[in-house]
Amino acid sequence: MSRFNIGSGLIAMLFMLSAHSNATSFDCVKASSFAEKSICTDSALSRLDEALNSEYVRSIDRAADKAQARQDQREWLRRRDNCKTANCVASSMTERLNALARTKIDQPTKAPTEITSTRVDQTATAAIPKPVASAPAPATVKPVTPRSAAEDHQAFLYLKIGLFVMAMLLLICIYLHRRGTITIYQDYTDALWTSLTPILGIGAYFVASLWLEVPRNYSIIAACVLGGLMSLQVLVQTYRSNGFWFFLPSLFAKVTLLTFYFLMIALLLCGGARTKSEARRRRGLAVLATTVFVFLSGWICRNRQFSSIDDYIAGRA
Repeated sequence: MSRFNIGSGLIAMLFMLSAHSNATSFDCVKASSFAEKSICTDSALSRLDEALNSEYVRSIDRAADKAQARQDQREWLRRRDNCKTANCVASSMTERLNALARTKIDQPTKAPTEITSTRVDQTATAAIPKPVASAPAPATVKPVTPRSAAEDHQAFLYLKIGLFVMAMLLLICIYLHRRGTITIYQDYTDALWTSLTPILGIGAYFVASLWLEVPRNYSIIAACVLGGLMSLQVLVQTYRSNGFWFFLPSLFAKVTLLTFYFLMIALLLCGGARTKSEARRRRGLAVLATTVFVFLSGWICRNRQFSSIDDYIAGRA
């Protein structure tokens, strides 16, 4: 069990390393307000922040009074940081993006300067203006419509229904496993290999891209190759333990168990903690969830032992 506990601890640590998002206009490590934390954890808000920051930089370049433009941005940031919901943050950012776009459209264009031709002779003094190409129409920014509260509630309701159905099916699979009808985990090695498969794939990407500084595309390929090979072994072992008819229920139980664990860790570690005591409480709950996951996986195993990796890969476990 000690090796199993060490492997599951690696799961939690690698998952925490992959849980951070980046914002364009500020450093997520220093995020303090609800709005900044929401932007760092919500991909849609992060993309909106990127578009808003790009439009703001362009507006500074074309502004006649740059000091006033920066002051307007600071005042808007104070209003945005008063938001306490994600919908409020999205609405505030959308309104600011549209306001910057309107400023771009309303910016007066400079009148074309007439260019006089040189005199052909001593008596020719008329100025002949050169044709000036018409300025292209300014590009309009399509407003980003935030999701309504009713849509968010409906999507969350569907998610809860889906998770409830998955939980009920998982309990049925565990019951069939205890009766000997199916085999979810053959032994501790099977459980450890299955649990480490997604984590080592994600960890390979971050090690290659951040530590070894491999280009992003090659890091993704390396992560996919490692995760794919380990997943193939999980599929083969599941089929060997259950045969054709019970292969899918056993595989569903493995995937669902991992899904619930990772979802719990994500909710505990990715949510914005407003105080240090709340952050410590969340970390404590994450450790508790990992401990429960380890003991539940060990309890589900058909054989309470570790088999050698060679036997596991060869199907002799």
